[in-house]
Amino acid sequence: MSRVYNFSAGPAVLPEEVLKEAADEMLDYKGTGMSVMEMSHRSKAYDTIIKEAEAKFKTLPNTKGKTLVADVSSCFLSEPVDVTKYGVIYGGVQKNIGPAGVVIVIIREDLITDDVLPGTPTMLKYKTHADNDSLYNTPPAYGIYICGKVFKWLKKMGGLEKMKAYNEKKAKILYDFLDESRLFKGTVRKEDRSLMNVPFVTGSEELDAKFVKEAKEAGFENLKGHRTVGGMRASIYNAMPIEGVEKLVAFMKKFEEENA
Repeated sequence: MSRVYNFSAGPAVLPEEVLKEAADEMLDYKGTGMSVMEMSHRSKAYDTIIKEAEAKFKTLPNTKGKTLVADVSSCFLSEPVDVTKYGVIYGGVQKNIGPAGVVIVIIREDLITDDVLPGTPTMLKYKTHADNDSLYNTPPAYGIYICGKVFKWLKKMGGLEKMKAYNEKKAKILYDFLDESRLFKGTVRKEDRSLMNVPFVTGSEELDAKFVKEAKEAGFENLKGHRTVGGMRASIYNAMPIEGVEKLVAFMKKFEEENA
């Protein structure tokens, strides 16, 4: 079976190398005789998995002054980030790191406290999870296992500086085409463009719908734009290969020739 080019904003494409490794370990993770989905989160084997995953987001920020909080779900690990500028950085992993169901938080140590609003549930206190190494309750074990593999894949790829350059190259291919296209237009100002999510339109709702339909038939999945704005959106996260963007642009050029 051939894989499609999945441009979904999340849950999003994962590195094929990681998926194959996880598939190889599905029935027997490192001699345990079981899948990570089946093992106890208190077991020695899973303790190694979560510790290895954590050992990669190690130094917490220690800033002064006003506390900045950032949701970095869409750009997690796509480029280097100076965490010292923030009090809290958090995000879902389902776009750039792993399967849906896991949230990663980088929080300044002085903010890990019991000084919270009255009535705050135990499960909603960062201190609860920090004090218990994210094991106060049953964690999304398999999701964390995949995240750990993606962290290793990122290091193998050369780290975040290399990923930033790779992502800039991918985004440039698509943005350059949009800037020259007679049919498709980007919807974000150049100075505000994202390396991860590229929204665009034709100017016609009918043509937008036709494009999404024909793109899907050609193997380009999840290009329909967000329900609140319409149009199209190509999410080109870390794991999207450059050839996927090149083939999308080639398809867009063909569609333009036939419909402009």
